[in-house]
Amino acid sequence: MPNEVLVEGGARLRAVRKERGYTQERLAELTKLSTRHIAGIEKGEANPSFEVLYTITSVLGVSFDAIFNPVDEQMEREIQEITGLYRACPEQGRQMVLAAIRAMVNKMMDTSGEN
Repeated sequence: MPNEVLVEGGARLRAVRKERGYTQERLAELTKLSTRHIAGIEKGEANPSFEVLYTITSVLGVSFDAIFNPVDEQMEREIQEITGLYRACPEQGRQMVLAAIRAMVNKMMDTSGEN
């Protein structure tokens, strides 16, 4: 049974390959891998080495992070909102915001450990 990380990473590699307009055959040519190996990686059936992943991501022009740590779009919007609010504050206000956030996060971390 394929590993969840391999399946999800393979699906993201497939999506990027298609976005770039490559067929599996063309990607295989560019990476000097077999089409069968590319297909196995995309299905999550093959466990590629670091070197193979590096080659594929380099050819596709995508980072490891984009494949194995995809961005949660909602979280990204929230981070952008928080960043905008923070930047709008004067220096003294930014220090207060930062102190408040630290206190809230510390409190949440303390209470989450009680469960």
